[in-house]
Amino acid sequence: MAVNMTEDESPLHDMENKSEMKGIDEEASLQDLPKETSSISEDLSCIVDDDSYGHIKDSGMMLQDHNEEEKPGLSMKSHGNCSCISGNTDILSRRRIRSVENELEDSASSVHDAAVVVEENPSETSKHSWKSKRHPDMDCNPKPSKCPRPFDECSKLSYKYSVQSFCSIDDHLPDGFYDAGRDMPFMPLEEYERSIGLYAREVILLDREQDEELDAIASSAQILLSNLKMPSCFVADEDAGQDLLRASVLALFVSDCFGGCDRSASLSRTRRAIVSLRKEQPFVCTCSAGSICDSTEASKRINNLYGHFDFTGLCDKSIHIIKERRNSGIVPIGALQFGVCRHRAVLMKYLCDRADPPIPCELVRGHLDYTPHAWNVVPVRKGNTWVRMIVDACYPTNIKEETDPEYFCRYVPLSRLQIILDDQGYTPRSPFPSVSLCKEIETTASSSVYYCKIGAVDAAAKVRYLDTRCASSDEVKNFEYKLLAEVRMLGALRKHQSIVEIYGHQLYSKWVQADDDKEYKILQSTIMMEHVKGGSLKGYLTKLLKEGKKHAPIDLAFYIVREVACALLELHKKLVIHRDIKSENVLVDLDLERSDGTPVVKLSDFDNAIPLHSLSHTCCIAHLGTYPPNVCVGTPCWMAPEVLRAMRDKNQYGLEVDIWSFGCFLLEMLTLRIPYQGLPDSEIYDLIMRKKQRPRLTQELEAFWTLDKPITRLELGITSDAHAEKLRLLIDLFYQCTKGIASERPKAEAVYNLLCSLPTCYDMR
Repeated sequence: MAVNMTEDESPLHDMENKSEMKGIDEEASLQDLPKETSSISEDLSCIVDDDSYGHIKDSGMMLQDHNEEEKPGLSMKSHGNCSCISGNTDILSRRRIRSVENELEDSASSVHDAAVVVEENPSETSKHSWKSKRHPDMDCNPKPSKCPRPFDECSKLSYKYSVQSFCSIDDHLPDGFYDAGRDMPFMPLEEYERSIGLYAREVILLDREQDEELDAIASSAQILLSNLKMPSCFVADEDAGQDLLRASVLALFVSDCFGGCDRSASLSRTRRAIVSLRKEQPFVCTCSAGSICDSTEASKRINNLYGHFDFTGLCDKSIHIIKERRNSGIVPIGALQFGVCRHRAVLMKYLCDRADPPIPCELVRGHLDYTPHAWNVVPVRKGNTWVRMIVDACYPTNIKEETDPEYFCRYVPLSRLQIILDDQGYTPRSPFPSVSLCKEIETTASSSVYYCKIGAVDAAAKVRYLDTRCASSDEVKNFEYKLLAEVRMLGALRKHQSIVEIYGHQLYSKWVQADDDKEYKILQSTIMMEHVKGGSLKGYLTKLLKEGKKHAPIDLAFYIVREVACALLELHKKLVIHRDIKSENVLVDLDLERSDGTPVVKLSDFDNAIPLHSLSHTCCIAHLGTYPPNVCVGTPCWMAPEVLRAMRDKNQYGLEVDIWSFGCFLLEMLTLRIPYQGLPDSEIYDLIMRKKQRPRLTQELEAFWTLDKPITRLELGITSDAHAEKLRLLIDLFYQCTKGIASERPKAEAVYNLLCSLPTCYDMR
């Protein structure tokens, strides 16, 4: 069993037995705690891996159970000429969205101007005056003097971190910085002191003037780093590796301050990561479900040794003892003997800022897999470029680049924008653009799409909202999980020429005061993606139909189909099912050409995409927030028979369902119409689910495929043998892809190779 070293969202009153906590003998507990610390540090070294997968597994089970209950509630919703099967949405109605947008717009400027909070509280300029126990002669490097500091010096960054969940390398954490966690509205420190009880989540405070232990920690860190200074002859080289080395040492130091680091499952996790990367899988398994390594005797011994160790519970009990002793919910960080990610990341940033010279370090909050987490990012120079390194003091020896295939999908900050570079090539954490300044271009029942201009880049922002007053805790989690799932999927498939590119994302929350003076949160999720000016392929096909055409131009149709097959091959190589291949989800710009002169064709809409083996996992491969591959998901007229049958029997389906949908997409290109057009819903369900019958081509196409004669060519407007050969191949491929038995359909690789066998006019450019 893995130990949860991540941020615990639950307050202490949700612990196993509150009354038992109150009965703890403080003196005995505090005397025994150092011994317990020593024992754990020596014998276990101390924290077990894989971040609270017990909680994740429970969430996954909850989601699956929730889906099972909602299965009868699946409904067919019409969108133009097609319809989708879905459950009831938790998203705000459009009537509410307008008011929510206005409320969120009001706070946009305040996010970047934390001083507003200070101005609203001019009278609250004093700090807590706990007695200092520090020893003046401990630190050869003098500490900040005890002259009074203005209130906003510490509250400004505390507010920024509370709202943005991020502090940059230029944000120097001052003494007096405090953090109440991501789920508490920001208040002045004195207000927290008055309002939170001993069973609420602790507010951590960093202040060397009033925290003797923090003073000792900072002094020790400075001495430790001074031993790593390079000789003066090397200083002029400005070796960037020195910053990473010092950050690595500090991460180990911080880990040791809070109970140690994990080594219990690091070997098996490393093996799983290597296996996953060799197979080109986008998501690295960090649970026991998909690994043969976990069947070994050594792994079983490790699991037996660490399986019952509850580090989070130990940390909670330790913090509660400190709060009872102090009779305060505000805890100096130096008093902690055990700490989870939020404690470690803040202390890491604090110590990096006080290194000589300072270590460039960011403080980041987000999710590790599907669990709230906090970590640090240290930018280092490699040649002429900057590389962002993730430094997690919970796993101090596992330092990797932020763009590493594993870490890019596992470590997801609450906000990330990747398309703006400064003159030195370093990717900064730029302010996320406000959608209130963007033009709305599309609205659906669950989201809105806006056109945004970010510098010279055209982007499309997909935005969703959730009013937490109307939502359960499970619905709030699923709202977050849905964003994480799509961001992870787009991130894993980034930089492919035939797949829409992701530019960034944001999960933003604003505390709003209700009529009864109670505060609640409004959540806004935004995914910033590549904007393709031409829009969806469906619009182009509709235009051709209105012009009296019978099919798309042969060379263009052949090229577009091949590009979509290329994207589908990339997905299937990574064991991902798209589950909604259709012309509406293919973006084209026939006027804008790539560098090779070919039109832009991009597969989009990964809302329903799911890893093939998600049902077997509890880690990020589980893809919580997205229905698993045994639930009826997609657009009915493009659904394979096995997907539609999942409405009644939850049998797992595979990659073959995309091949059927691809065949239906071929029919759109060949006829300019949707599959089964004109038939009633009941007949469509009967044809697909019971009879496994493919949609019908036009009589002209069927006649051409059966017997190629001049008259049939004339009816279809075919003027050359080359076009006739391509058309015959597309028709033949349609029949292969829409076979009723899934195992008889071709693989994506075979489809793509077949389409590459014939050149088009675009290949001649």
